[in-house]
Amino acid sequence: MDLELQKLRTKLNKIETELSKCRGSVLEDGWQTKRYAKKMRKWDYYAVEKMKILQQIEDYENNIK
Repeated sequence: MDLELQKLRTKLNKIETELSKCRGSVLEDGWQTKRYAKKMRKWDYYAVEKMKILQQIEDYENNIK
C-alpha cells in the first residue's frame, strides 16, 4: 500500500516541476500573446491535476488510519 502512496507523491513532484515551468509573467511573455495563453492553459491543467492527486493522497492516508 505504501507503494501506491509513493507513486502518487512521485507524480505530484512531476506536476510541481511542470507548474514551475509554466509560471509565466506578462513581462516575459507579453500580454495577450499565444505563448502566454499556452502557459496559462498548461498551468490550469496541471493545477487541476495537482488538486486531484492531493485529494487522492489525503483519501489514501485517511483510509490507512
